[in-house]
Amino acid sequence: MFDKQTLNIYSIIIGVSFIISGIGKVIDTEAFGNLLYQYGFGYLMILSPLIVVIEIGLGLMLILLINPKQYALFTFFLLIVFTIAFAYGHFKNGVNDCGCLGTLQHTGISPVFSFVRNFILLGMSLIVWIKYPAGPVIVSRWKRPVTLVVLGISAFVAGLTFKIPVFFKTVPTPPKSNFQNQNIKNTELSKFIKISPDSAYLVFCFSYTCPHCWNSIENLRQYKQSGVVDRIISFAIGADSDKMFFMQNFKPDFYIRDLPPGDMLKLTDLFPQAFYIKHDIIKAIIQGELPSPILFKKQYNLYNSR
Repeated sequence: MFDKQTLNIYSIIIGVSFIISGIGKVIDTEAFGNLLYQYGFGYLMILSPLIVVIEIGLGLMLILLINPKQYALFTFFLLIVFTIAFAYGHFKNGVNDCGCLGTLQHTGISPVFSFVRNFILLGMSLIVWIKYPAGPVIVSRWKRPVTLVVLGISAFVAGLTFKIPVFFKTVPTPPKSNFQNQNIKNTELSKFIKISPDSAYLVFCFSYTCPHCWNSIENLRQYKQSGVVDRIISFAIGADSDKMFFMQNFKPDFYIRDLPPGDMLKLTDLFPQAFYIKHDIIKAIIQGELPSPILFKKQYNLYNSR
């Protein structure tokens, strides 16, 4: 059923998939690192260039049919890791971007499609590993030098498009819970915003790909329209393609500043999260989907405080 020619085709299909995915990531390795951060694996961001180069290398080996039996086993286990990581990011943190195409992805890809794609590639990798004939593999002399050159170029580009996360360079900041009832001058927020002591603010931290953040946007607008706060300030994280999708679909009428993952981590590691600030004091920290202004005022007894 699976002759060598069919197995070679499977190997090439898997390799092409890995190459396309790797090229999409290597163009903007920092964006791939941001995605790892959104998944909840922030401290793996430093490995982003290595992961991308490995992905491209495996793709090349399979396309050029350099020992496909061995490298199909590697892709099988790597796909398992990718799938588990995406499942965790999707179901735990609400991230829908699988990162399959990196910056080549300009439209949203359904998580179902991403899972199906991975399972198909897992099945093909398993078949190639099990069914491919064992024994010495004759490799043309030109294939290995080509592979080394491509890997070298990939590593160079990945280094150019990657920025070491701030939290690998600095001492960790105090826990976010210390922000409660603190003067903003004594928190990391003071590094990112300038406020007036006689005004009320809502600082909203979110990810462009987080569905819980999306569900909060309409309520967020109401905070200023209803007079609960004088101004809304938001900080966001995500790739340019995700930002474009968000801006086109939600058309925000409030200020948004993009933050690098390291800076965002100083404020929160949970999305969405909001800080209600009045008289320079952080009066409330709202974690999870933003409630309506009416419910918020009731929960925090603000009806007679403004």
